[in-house]
Amino acid sequence: MDHRLSQLRFAKSAWNQTIPMLLALIALLCAGFALADGVSIRMETQQIQVGEFVRLVVDVEGENGFESITEPKVDGLVFRRLPGQQTQTSVSIVNGQSRKRMTSSATYELIATRDGSYNIPPFVAMIGGRAYKSAPIPLSVKPGNDAPVLEVSVEGVPSSVYLGQKCQIRLEILIKPFRSKEFSYVMGEEDSWNIIQGDLEQSELGPFKQELLRLRREGQRPAGERVLVAGEEYYRFRIEREYEPIQPGTPDFGLIRIDLHYPASLSRRRDIFGMGSQLQVASSRFVSATAAVPNMSVHAVPTVDQPAGYSGAVGSFTIRASVAPTTAAVGDPMTLSLEITDRDGHADLGALQAPDLSLDPALNGAFKIPAERAAGRVDGNRKVFTQTLRPLHDRVREIPAISFSAFDPTTQRFETMTTDAVPITVHASKRVRLADASMQSFDEAQQPKAKAGGLLANATPSEAAGIGSTFQVTALSVAAVAIPPLAAGVLFLTRRRAASAARDPLRHRRLRAATRARERLVAATAASERQSALLDFVSDRAGLPAGALTRSDAVRVIASVGASDFISESFDRALLAAEQASYGGAARDTDRDGAIAKEALEALATAKLDWAKARLGENA
Repeated sequence: MDHRLSQLRFAKSAWNQTIPMLLALIALLCAGFALADGVSIRMETQQIQVGEFVRLVVDVEGENGFESITEPKVDGLVFRRLPGQQTQTSVSIVNGQSRKRMTSSATYELIATRDGSYNIPPFVAMIGGRAYKSAPIPLSVKPGNDAPVLEVSVEGVPSSVYLGQKCQIRLEILIKPFRSKEFSYVMGEEDSWNIIQGDLEQSELGPFKQELLRLRREGQRPAGERVLVAGEEYYRFRIEREYEPIQPGTPDFGLIRIDLHYPASLSRRRDIFGMGSQLQVASSRFVSATAAVPNMSVHAVPTVDQPAGYSGAVGSFTIRASVAPTTAAVGDPMTLSLEITDRDGHADLGALQAPDLSLDPALNGAFKIPAERAAGRVDGNRKVFTQTLRPLHDRVREIPAISFSAFDPTTQRFETMTTDAVPITVHASKRVRLADASMQSFDEAQQPKAKAGGLLANATPSEAAGIGSTFQVTALSVAAVAIPPLAAGVLFLTRRRAASAARDPLRHRRLRAATRARERLVAATAASERQSALLDFVSDRAGLPAGALTRSDAVRVIASVGASDFISESFDRALLAAEQASYGGAARDTDRDGAIAKEALEALATAKLDWAKARLGENA
């Protein structure tokens, strides 16, 4: 009995000594397992189609992160590492010692270029100067569907136009709705558009880019339409913008390509409360479609049977003349207004020019006509030109009929229309005004001038202005009179500027707008840089967000602050030249030295405008 009790006590004692050793060994093994450096791979799916891409995440665990990751080389598979990585840091305490561990995750896109069964070799990560490898992963790639899921085209509306004719260009996108048999799901119109606009920054959109980015920024989208193409169902989206042809032939809008990530498989995800679930994209594939040559032809206006004085108008028009005032003296200004209306709405009114009045013999003998052509203002479907005429003698009885020629693209013939003659009354005058800067009376040129008793008889107003007593001005007298008010004025302006800056944080941006725009135009080496400089000038002066204006927006803004028709047209012409060069290539740059842009900027920057009234409304 004692012997057995002794054995039991010895066994118990040995067991009591073994337990701590086992616990320590287990803790050590667990700690060693938890702190082991290594590489592992996570994939969303291991079954994809040709052209489909799947995300692959490489997790690297080490005490201080990793130095590098090397992806394997596999014929038929392309690995593309995405920018950025995620890092998590954890701290554990073992036997009173604190240890830090870092888990870093790098994300790759894996794209299959041909079908087959693959065994993805290990990824190699350098951790603390040592190489660690992941386990191989099997991958099955099935052949892709022959029917394209994305098609892109560009066409003109109408498809055949003449230089000087306004038209639209249309980007058409066809996308096949994704279907999942597993979840009985068919992708709808809204989800289809969301897939398209998800990768707009990577796509090449040419002249449509600003419109597409605006739609996304404002949360809008074009209406999608279900269509059948070669027996396959697609959603069709159309985006249009105005286009002004600049040369005959087929327009070159540069590369237009849509890139997107098209769904390949779905999965169901439960919400955090476990109350429901929703579908999400489990894997997708990279899809790209490039537009072919635009379906559009631009023709030059024929030169055969072209009327004398033809100024490039294309379309169907009516013309009407009016004058104010209808009664004037010889040499007094009379304002002639020519209203040209576009009957079919397809004319490029921005480029439309007024008839050259200097070529009309009926006007040349009766009126003094300025050398420059009349400035124009677009108002809806019409353009109004105003010109100052001065009658040369009192025998003038009317503004004669004025001719205007245009090429009608519908009939493909030149048409000449005339205004009605406008009756006027001109009476003789002693003072004949032949120009704004030079006026002389017949009496002033003929009457002698005599000085008697200190008075100058028959003096002209300019001579009389110089008659009077003289005053001796010295530097001391000027300083005594000028310094006190100048000092007070400087102090007042300084305080006022400080208060104004506090109330208006955009003041410095507005004050620097012209200088900044001039510097950018001087340094510009591309048409797009000139375009940005002009648009940003308007944004800076008007206090609008940078990069928020289009060409039409900018013209509306400067019109709303009181810019003249001449300034608005000059600025619009400079923006149009830069825009056409940006989309048409350097070979079409008609303002390579930036002279048109600089002249337009100076005219706008030096004009006295009320920028506080700047607005973007359609009726601005």
